[in-house]
Amino acid sequence: MLLDKVLSNPVNIVVLGWLGIYLFFVFFVFFYKYLTLSSWIKNEEESLNSLLMSNNFSIKSSLKSCIENSKEINKYSFDACIEAAKKKANNFIVFLSIVASTAPFIGLFGTVIGILDAFNSMEKVTTINMIAPSIADALIATAVGIITAVPAYSFHQILSKKIEDLESILKIQKDVYLSR
Repeated sequence: MLLDKVLSNPVNIVVLGWLGIYLFFVFFVFFYKYLTLSSWIKNEEESLNSLLMSNNFSIKSSLKSCIENSKEINKYSFDACIEAAKKKANNFIVFLSIVASTAPFIGLFGTVIGILDAFNSMEKVTTINMIAPSIADALIATAVGIITAVPAYSFHQILSKKIEDLESILKIQKDVYLSR
């Protein structure tokens, strides 16, 4: 009954569909990037250990392949390699930020349209008991918007921390290599 009423408005169908697609991709991006970044960080930690023990980069290090292509190995070539790695690591992270900031507004849009529809269908004499169910149905869109935004924001924060960890390890590798 509740679902039929919510889905009777084509705007709600679009809003809920849009938020559903957002939510699917939020989880997909998170798990994909989390696993990718975890693996990358593990490889860079192994490379750092190799660098500390033998003064050579591991073959797994993203810095090794980058500096091999540089004419001169110095602070600036390392910094460029680290920035390139950061850029690569940040792929799709902006999507989470966009979803976290727009999903509540998309849900609110569905709610406003639902409330307008509820007021539009009012007859001359209407009590709160007659209009309240329609307004409650309209609020579902805002709830779904918030339910979509919270994981997007949380996942953005988690992945941003992972990227900071990766950058830190790369900078340590740079400092160790250049100090020798």
